[in-house]
Amino acid sequence: MPELGSPPAPRSRSAPAPDVQARAAGPGAAARRPKIVGFLCDWAVSAEGIVREDGTMRDLPNVTLIKVPCSGFIRPSWLEFALKNGADGTFVCGCPLGDCFNRLGNNLIQDRVAQMRRRLERQKIQPDRVGTIYYGLHEQEQFVAAVREFSDRVAQLPAAPPPPARRPGGASPAQSAGRLPGEGADGAPSGPTPAPEES
Repeated sequence: MPELGSPPAPRSRSAPAPDVQARAAGPGAAARRPKIVGFLCDWAVSAEGIVREDGTMRDLPNVTLIKVPCSGFIRPSWLEFALKNGADGTFVCGCPLGDCFNRLGNNLIQDRVAQMRRRLERQKIQPDRVGTIYYGLHEQEQFVAAVREFSDRVAQLPAAPPPPARRPGGASPAQSAGRLPGEGADGAPSGPTPAPEES
């Protein structure tokens, strides 16, 4: 930390001061850039040139992409995990419908996401936070446009519900409440062990 009275540290000429960047972004800029997690099939859109080394998209740094072998490999629990751990929205990108490299992967995820969206609606969570898109290997421009549209749509939704609080030991209240009566934290029966029967 510089001492009192010392000259300020030199700043790069190309980068404006942080307060200038914040003012330029305007009030509520963070609200316009929701955190999005996308799962991208290896056989769908090529990620080359549109994804940085850290997994974020070059044009949409608020979107993180995770590559998977096939969109049918995705389980709804992965999408729910993303939503419960800070993502404002999540989507799956698979091969074009009817043209899945692994035959039916995109049909499987389409059905799973439809079921998940109905479940989210019952839980009073906006189902528009979850989406599916389908693009081929060389349709990068269309893919980026669709992801931008999804991100903008999620930004218009009311604030996401906060994730459940964690209890000591890492178990959430839902996990703790999900235990069966007489079950300990490790799933083993709790309480006194019955005495062996005498023969």
